[in-house]
Amino acid sequence: MNLFDRFVLTLYSLALVVISLFVMAMSLNLISYQWIVNGIEDVYSSTQTSLIYFVAAVIFLIISVKFLLTSLRGSGQRRDAASHTVRKPTELGDVRITLETLESLALHAARRVRGVRDLKVKIRPEESGTFVHVRTLVDGETPIPDLIAQVQQKIKEHVESIAGITITEVTVTVTDVASGAGGRVRRVE
Repeated sequence: MNLFDRFVLTLYSLALVVISLFVMAMSLNLISYQWIVNGIEDVYSSTQTSLIYFVAAVIFLIISVKFLLTSLRGSGQRRDAASHTVRKPTELGDVRITLETLESLALHAARRVRGVRDLKVKIRPEESGTFVHVRTLVDGETPIPDLIAQVQQKIKEHVESIAGITITEVTVTVTDVASGAGGRVRRVE
């Protein structure tokens, strides 16, 4: 929550305290019945007073909706932040590694395999383990099964050794064959 939101929340809370004290005083008959009736009649009889109360009510409504949405969105962000990490408990506490970090590690490992081009990595943590999915172009000169086995092995070993997490599965999708210059090979029929 930023500084402005905290300031508005403080004012909002103070206004609620005043309203609560007013309602409590009314219920204990500490405020004259006639004074309350005069205030209500003033709202109905004076356009200027009605407008002031209306504007105050709209401001209160807007602030209430804003804080409601902020609280709902805030808990979602905390959940999202937790879901964008992989947790590894240690003796000294938890270590959380972001998915982006794991994706970078996997990319680094896969790039060391000759014959792969244009890599894209997606990490998916689940209860049963961490899954890695790779999409790549291949050079067309190395047998694809051997190339994919190397990519899978390198990613698994590198991520597990550096991050200390267990990789359950590495799937690789070969999307196309690249020419030596990096462009796509077109099939002639």
